[in-house]
Amino acid sequence: MQIEAIKFYKEIYSSIINLIPEKWEKICLYASNMQNLKGEMYFYYFPKKLIKAKPVNCYEVANKFGLDENTYNDELSKLYILIKRLKQIVKLNWTNLTIIIDKNLFTIEYHYNDLRNSKYSDEQRHIIWEYKYLNIPLDSLSKKEQDLITYYKEESKIKPTVIIEQIENFDKEQIKNPILKITNQ
Repeated sequence: MQIEAIKFYKEIYSSIINLIPEKWEKICLYASNMQNLKGEMYFYYFPKKLIKAKPVNCYEVANKFGLDENTYNDELSKLYILIKRLKQIVKLNWTNLTIIIDKNLFTIEYHYNDLRNSKYSDEQRHIIWEYKYLNIPLDSLSKKEQDLITYYKEESKIKPTVIIEQIENFDKEQIKNPILKITNQ
């Protein structure tokens, strides 16, 4: 793994955590980036609480904490620009990715889904992603959403190629003995 990529991951990490005005346990971010297609980005974080808290959507933070919405949205846009630059830094032609920050473990999954010809809409992909990464209970979803998840689970038994990179001991202050794991699934 290039040192440049690790430094860039750290910059993304810092940008994400600077958008969260409270202590957190875990962060899950989704972004898509394809040529000539509108991209999207959102993340959720799990607040650090004694009782398990529901994940907070990044687009609810400004209102929840009384922050200036325009300033906060500008910072979200800067984060998305950083993420889009990953194609040049890591030299992978990913179409969508998921970043998971769980304490001091930074995981990034590069996906190569054909979003242009996908049978799933952006909204459906969002529901699937939330179910998969935020551990949303199936029974909390509507019947239509449950059917979507059931169909997706059957279809996903045929696994697309995913490149996963993990860096252990990754925190905002420094990278101590980075251990990078790259997996093709």
